[in-house]
Amino acid sequence: MNGFIAVHCGAGYHSDTLRKEYQKTCYTACRKAAQALGAGGNAVDAVEKAIVELENSALTNAGYGSNLSWDGLVECDASIMNGQTLHFGACGAVSNVWNPITLAKQLCIKQCDNLSLGRVPPCILTGNGARTWAERMGLEIVDDKKMISARAFRNYKHCKRKLKRYSLQNDVRFSPLDTVGAVCVDSNGIVASGASSGGVSLKHEGRVGQAASFGSGVWAFMSRDGITPSVASCTSGCGEHLIRTQLAKNTAESLIVSSPALGLDKCLKENFLESPFLWDVPERLGGTLGLTFNPQIGEGELLWGHTTKTMCIGYMSTEVPKPKCIISYLPVKADVGRKSVVSGVPFKVSKQLSPVLQWEIMTEQNTNGFVS
Repeated sequence: MNGFIAVHCGAGYHSDTLRKEYQKTCYTACRKAAQALGAGGNAVDAVEKAIVELENSALTNAGYGSNLSWDGLVECDASIMNGQTLHFGACGAVSNVWNPITLAKQLCIKQCDNLSLGRVPPCILTGNGARTWAERMGLEIVDDKKMISARAFRNYKHCKRKLKRYSLQNDVRFSPLDTVGAVCVDSNGIVASGASSGGVSLKHEGRVGQAASFGSGVWAFMSRDGITPSVASCTSGCGEHLIRTQLAKNTAESLIVSSPALGLDKCLKENFLESPFLWDVPERLGGTLGLTFNPQIGEGELLWGHTTKTMCIGYMSTEVPKPKCIISYLPVKADVGRKSVVSGVPFKVSKQLSPVLQWEIMTEQNTNGFVS
């Protein structure tokens, strides 16, 4: 199956010394997603495979290597949304699950199940309940210590020392914000989005961020009439800022205009930087990645924007040999948390006929003597 995949490993600050490592991580994630599509998977499968790769990296603040809570534990948030069914699955503040995005995907898939006694399948599970459900689904459960990377532990000690020395609050400037995410459209026009995060460093136990919050971390909506564009988005940054502004949903809706780039620019300005819901926040830290796709012509646009110093992005079509990976920078004279930058690229997705339809066409051609 053909398709287009885009990933990010955070809106925050990516050091120049690790630039190539971040780009390599995005590169591998895109390739894994493309392989999933090539093997017959759909957009949801591709998003999961991409984020699994990002969660397995010690560089990112998701899965293994996540920021640690006040008590020194990893508690993860993740979500995935299927633009075809509009189903959403998420887990929050969950420990010991090696790939939280897989748990979120399973919750999303199970939305279609019919339970006895009129029960409703859960779309969001948190804490011990999420871990227990993951065990029942056969997901990989690991010891607390296995989730902690050396990098995350060093950052934890650093933040603790800062708090003790300067009596600081939980200042996000000292916390990596490199939450990960992915968006995808496949050759059937199905769109999906996913996000995964370890949250801010030294967060309170049980805290749930935007990566597990409906409309804040991910959004995906597939065209029902063949005319309205399909859209998908995922976010990164300070979770509380993104929850209060529902940035993922607002991003997706801003792309359904004649000029998606102008729509996203307006969204970041009016719905984030100037949002009345952030009246008490001096620096509004966020980033968003989104795509819009016109199913009639098989063309779309990938957009990203952020108010943070940097954002790391990778993207590829299954019809090209390798991904492109970049680090987007806020302009030098722009104030972090007060200004934004928006950019993007166009893309195409070649539609593929289903095996049944291919067989029907071949049969008709043979009958009419078009193929010997």
